[in-house]
Amino acid sequence: MAFFGDFGQKHQNPTRNCENQTVARERTVQHDFFVYVDVAVLTVSREKGLEPRHRLHTLVMHRPDAERGKWALPGGLVGEKEDLPDTAVRIVKRETGLTIPKSDLIHVGAYGRPDRDSRWRAISLAYAALVPEPETPEPHEHSDDARFLSYRYLRDNKVLEFDHRTIIRDARRAARQQLEDTPIALKFCNDEFTLTELRWVYEAFVLDKVDPANFRRKVESAKDFVLPLDEVVSFVSEPGRPARLYKAGKTKYLDPPIRFRRKRASR
Repeated sequence: MAFFGDFGQKHQNPTRNCENQTVARERTVQHDFFVYVDVAVLTVSREKGLEPRHRLHTLVMHRPDAERGKWALPGGLVGEKEDLPDTAVRIVKRETGLTIPKSDLIHVGAYGRPDRDSRWRAISLAYAALVPEPETPEPHEHSDDARFLSYRYLRDNKVLEFDHRTIIRDARRAARQQLEDTPIALKFCNDEFTLTELRWVYEAFVLDKVDPANFRRKVESAKDFVLPLDEVVSFVSEPGRPARLYKAGKTKYLDPPIRFRRKRASR
């Protein structure tokens, strides 16, 4: 046994030892950067006649020292003894006046390009939150204006600071994935609703029209997603055809999921 121990010591890999020493030195270096949380709060407009690509709206705020016409997502530094979701809830309330539950937060991603903030090195952890019928934004601190603006307007025009255009694109994709895999779209519906009203929500996140017959088939094939009621209404559906009312089922995950073809133009 001693022979094998001696053999191992005499034949250690010098390259591996060098790599370990380098890693150990790097771990002692204190990098100078700030950790932020940014939040993309998304809602769906109920304004009649809106095309799907204009229904999705995003909450933005204006920093007092930012250029006129420039907007940003609510965002701020993580507190020393603060969990990331707590930071998200705090900064949305502080900069826009809106209260969002931690349970509504959807993790979007991490953003750390060296040039993402011209002021200093900043790393951001981003969340999304889906909020039906939000209250009117009223900024309190670090913001002199807050409002919901069209997602398409923010995405297609250079009005967002930092890399927030990238974040809202990723936030919409994360939200769309939730709509395809879970019953989260029902948050935007009343206790009793039609499939037309539910389709309105999906179209907002898909940014395109969805075929009604295909949508009905997908929804009704998802087990315990929605449950039909005996009541029908005749003023919100296609002319001459009463629409059946539905209520939410009890499933937490859609089986099968409701998938829609990804179109390059809808990014």
